[in-house]
Amino acid sequence: MSDAKTRIEQSTVINLVRENFNPRSSNFIFLKGGEVSQAFSFQIDDETYVVKIRKPRRNTDPFEKEMIAIEHVKSQKAQIPVPNLIKRGELFEGDAKLFYCISEHISGNFIHTYPENKHDKVDSSLIKVLYNIHTTNISKTEGYGNWDRTKKARFGSWKDYIIELVQGETRTWKNLTSESDYGIEPLEQASKKVEELLHYCSEKRCLVHADYGYDNVLADDDGNITGVFDWEHSVFGDFVYDIAWLDFWEFRGEKNYENLYKKLYKNSELLDFTNFDERMKCYKLAIGVTALSFFIDSNQKEKYLSAKKLVLALL
Repeated sequence: MSDAKTRIEQSTVINLVRENFNPRSSNFIFLKGGEVSQAFSFQIDDETYVVKIRKPRRNTDPFEKEMIAIEHVKSQKAQIPVPNLIKRGELFEGDAKLFYCISEHISGNFIHTYPENKHDKVDSSLIKVLYNIHTTNISKTEGYGNWDRTKKARFGSWKDYIIELVQGETRTWKNLTSESDYGIEPLEQASKKVEELLHYCSEKRCLVHADYGYDNVLADDDGNITGVFDWEHSVFGDFVYDIAWLDFWEFRGEKNYENLYKKLYKNSELLDFTNFDERMKCYKLAIGVTALSFFIDSNQKEKYLSAKKLVLALL
């Protein structure tokens, strides 16, 4: 298991929910969850809910941004299915401080679990919802990059944010690998190439999920998207970053989502498709940098080697 994965006893979760939400909560079931969080479903009478537990990030509540993002999306009446977040707070297991969030349960399956004969339907729905995210009104927000509770981001340009992203990961990676056998050459090469490609990138601001797909999106039996989760990493910046995220991981074959997105929306007046290919490569490499650093930090050697292979293929 990843060192980044939150670990918590089910008994602790049961006590938490019954004491802080509803004493009649029952039928707790472990859910797979993502790379970091731990999740359980539970019932109160005939209603089903989900509680997610995770470690803090820089000692901040990771679910605060999730709640603000969902409230913003709902206020814009965008066609983006998101769960209702009901309660959030903090707890301790031993000396470890953790955060929790309780939300309504949304039915559906993770999109990567669908059989091949349903890929087209799921993928089309996935891209349509992604376009709705990118065209959400963010006119009352400021800046580029990660945003805070005031809906302001600290960078004055998207390029500055991407530079800090890759340089920050490079610094972290050097510290992590000073006495290891991972090596830093792929990271340094990728960081240099990102900086060379940055002049192609667009400064048009969009809402970017920045962690879209895999365990963060659910779809029903017909392939329609029913829920989009985990907005903690969302940023203000270039919408192409989300498409690069999907295609970097070769989620459904090389360039599948890139081509599908362009086919559906390349004539949209709301988005800038200039230098699209160069931007895709730039962001794939930036994503590769963050992936390599994360997999080293979380002690996932096999996933590190897989990400390294993808990065080297882009150079």
